[in-house]
Amino acid sequence: MSVSVIMTCHNEERFIVQAVESVINQTASSHIKEIIIVNDGSKDGSSEVIASLADREPRVHVLTTAGVGPSSARNLAIRHATGDFIAFLDGDDFWAEDKLERQLAVFGNGCKAGLVYGDFVDFSAPDLSDALHVAVRRYGADQCDTLPTYFLLDGPIIPSSMVMRREMVEDIGVFNEAFRAGEDTEFCLRAAERWTFQHVAGALVYKRRHGSNITRRLDALLPVGEGLTREWAMRRRELAHLARRRNARLYAKAGNDCVAQSEMKRGARLLIRAMWHDPLSWRVYVYFFLCALPRGMDPQVRRAAKLLFYRALRKDFADGS
Repeated sequence: MSVSVIMTCHNEERFIVQAVESVINQTASSHIKEIIIVNDGSKDGSSEVIASLADREPRVHVLTTAGVGPSSARNLAIRHATGDFIAFLDGDDFWAEDKLERQLAVFGNGCKAGLVYGDFVDFSAPDLSDALHVAVRRYGADQCDTLPTYFLLDGPIIPSSMVMRREMVEDIGVFNEAFRAGEDTEFCLRAAERWTFQHVAGALVYKRRHGSNITRRLDALLPVGEGLTREWAMRRRELAHLARRRNARLYAKAGNDCVAQSEMKRGARLLIRAMWHDPLSWRVYVYFFLCALPRGMDPQVRRAAKLLFYRALRKDFADGS
């Protein structure tokens, strides 16, 4: 089994070395055929750093684009990839050491899924002191309702955690280049329409939060999310009855994100909008509880509340509810 690792870099001089080294140092490194880095219009010192990495590691191949965005950058690399499997890694994230080993073992055991993924660790501090394990919905290769479940719950299956069969990409097509954000959700919806997914237990990726993240504001992604709701409710009529619940989850997550950034009023407005879409959603009321916590409350208490919330989600996923 050979793997083409596709990486994108846009002004990530500070992080790209750690990202590439996390690939090179994989326990399944022998399966990595090539590491294709797309330097997408970087204006910092990324070009020099990537060039030095290519000099040190012969599997590194560098492509250069003029700020075309993640969809176009990944698609360019996909067209150059020659491996049996394709894996993605954003230039500001890094992999757990045994990520590929765990995922390739799933494919090696006869799993028919087109895409294998896992949980991730969300962090911003260089020493990982604020690291938070984010539970992801657990899909199985034998699941018959992958599309409606993914449509309703909207991930988060992040690109940096994915390993996919080349034949799946050839079947469904590459990323939609009209999307500058939300392209991963649109891609996974098309994948779920024809293929199944397989979750691997444990966090596979460390996802870094910083001021330049495209997804740093979830409320800014609401138009994309609602647009996908409309498109897929029309494309697949059996999804139409899930549209309001899907939008409720989008507004709830965006509202909670605003609250986490101390934007209480905007967060509350978004949560009320979520309640209007789906008044029976328990998630919305949990977020309202977090919103109501005093602003001056010790951050450790607020963090403990979030940990309990994610623990409840993981139990929910394990129970299959």
